[in-house]
Amino acid sequence: MERDEILEFVKNLKIKDHVILFYANPKEKRDILFTYLKAGLEEDEAVAYVASQESPEQIEQAMRDFGIDVGQYRKNGALRIIDYRDWYIIDRKFNIKKTIKLWKNLFDESIAKGFKGLRVTGEMACFFENGMVKELIEYENVLHKTLEIPMIGICAYDSNLIVAQEDGIELLLNLLNMHSKFICNNSYSLSFHFSPKSTKQLEPFIAWEKFDKAIS
Repeated sequence: MERDEILEFVKNLKIKDHVILFYANPKEKRDILFTYLKAGLEEDEAVAYVASQESPEQIEQAMRDFGIDVGQYRKNGALRIIDYRDWYIIDRKFNIKKTIKLWKNLFDESIAKGFKGLRVTGEMACFFENGMVKELIEYENVLHKTLEIPMIGICAYDSNLIVAQEDGIELLLNLLNMHSKFICNNSYSLSFHFSPKSTKQLEPFIAWEKFDKAIS
């Protein structure tokens, strides 16, 4: 899957799509996520970016460099750039119900303001950095393959962090099984039901060698 096709794919995601993105470097992440969010803004949707691997200030500047009118979209309430410590890990604790409620409230507020929908994305690096991978899996499982809140979501994962895990393959399988679509190494597809007992079940769709290549 070529870069342009990937960018076109994220522009046209559907309501309740729960997508996982594996990225190898910040530029790759920004190109995909900013294209996805900008498409929503241009269609009069509200958007939100939860930053953790980069600071909200870094994301804001990168968005400006990308050509997103951050000032205007913030002024009209369409764009929110959020620190993960205000959304995911609050006071060094992660409460799934609280985070889900934050998403639900944000969706309700966006619709009340007259926006056509809500697109969101979050950098998941904070869970790895805070030793909360187990909690992360529980959270993704609660969200389900298809989101219950009628918004669109992309969960952004640094592939380097997954490969560094002792149980990286099992973690990868679990994450894929909790999302409706995945984006990795210039490819996208539906995710299917995998059993973490055998990596062979993964091979028809995304080989570990291909995943590893994405970060090399």
